Amino acid sequence: MARIKVHELRGKPKAELLNQLNDLKAELALLRVAKVTGGAPNKLSKIKVVRAIRKRLTAYQASLKTEREQKRERYFPMRKYAIKV
Repeated sequence: MARIKVHELRGKPKAELLNQLNDLKAELALLRVAKVTGGAPNKLSKIKVVRAIRKRLTAYQASLKTEREQKRERYFPMRKYAIKV
């Protein structure tokens, strides 16, 4: 996988960034499985590259919630309790 520069990420639209992020997450999951099952060394070294690319996202992009997090917050909102003094 080629290294990705920050200026390349900033020029992409939001939908494309989200697609790329999902692809990277899926690839990282496969690499983790390869690590546990004793995969090839070149696959294991690729984990570092994928993690670095994910960390290069801007603060706004990193703060975006995944679809799963949004559903969880929608269906299980923070509960409010009244405290008797």
